Formats: sequence, structure tokens, C-alpha cells
Amino acid sequence: MGERNVVDAGAEYARQSGMVLAEAGEAVRIRPNYWRVRFALPEEGSGKFLEVDFDELAQRVTGSRLIDINPSLLPLPRTSLPSESSPATGGSGPQ
Repeated sequence: MGERNVVDAGAEYARQSGMVLAEAGEAVRIRPNYWRVRFALPEEGSGKFLEVDFDELAQRVTGSRLIDINPSLLPLPRTSLPSESSPATGGSGPQ
């Protein structure tokens, strides 16, 4: 099975559980034959996700959980931090 098959199996599990997904999931191989798939839930900006654990050999979901990721607790992307030469960090700026 490939990543696409794992995502499809996770989406089918969510549908059978009565959940509506906002977008296609993203799968990450956690260890050989074991995947974790994360789906955003439709409340835009809510930070709510469904995480599904999938055993590739058994071809079945082994666990799931709802998680709430608070955007204010996420680290800032590096691109939004001042550079070392920025006046905001005491640097002199471009030279």
C-alpha cells in the first residue's frame, strides 16, 4: 500500500464514523508498515483535526483521536522572525 491508499482508508474510516473532513489527509510513516494520517475538520480556523493510526499489514485502522491544535501555541515560521542584521535585533541592517 502507498500513501494515497492509506489516506483513502483513513478517510473511509472517518466517513463510516460519521465525520465530515475539510480536506484530504496527510500521511506520515511512523515506522515500517505503520502510518499516521491527519485530517482537518471543517470548522475553518478551529485547529481541530482527526488523527488516524493505520496498520498497513493488517490494512486496518488501529486507533484514532481528535486533536485541537491552538494556532497561538505554534512556533512562528522562521521567515517571520527578524534577521540577525535587522534593527529589531540590535543589528545595523543591510550594509
